[in-house]
Amino acid sequence: RRDVSGTAVVKSLLSANVALIAQVPAARIFVGDVPLNTTLPAISVKMVSGVQRNTIAMTETKTVVDRVQVTLLTKTATQGPIWPLIRAALPVSRGTVSTFDVDSILPDTAGPDMFDQVAIIYQQSNDFMVRFAR
Repeated sequence: RRDVSGTAVVKSLLSANVALIAQVPAARIFVGDVPLNTTLPAISVKMVSGVQRNTIAMTETKTVVDRVQVTLLTKTATQGPIWPLIRAALPVSRGTVSTFDVDSILPDTAGPDMFDQVAIIYQQSNDFMVRFAR
């Protein structure tokens, strides 16, 4: 069984969303940093924090909550339809995602708008709380 994580769940959902990958191909959706010289738009998926709920026996399935940051990188300040597509790909939901048992995915804090003047890259992020079984 693949190791489950909030970032794996989010990347799986983003990469499988037909409407989103028409704007940002799945090959440009990364866990971690977006590599240098990647054609934009691109998406970075990173874990901000995580908590595993442990039990005394430590033998049963554990519930984990990961805060996952999704960052959209573009060459223009106008990010057009991409953010609504990202949000639609990560609906408030539960169920099986790929092979992962997901209790819930909830949108959380929106991050700041950022701009890299040297590289001419606009960035905007949003956090999602992903609760799953491990």
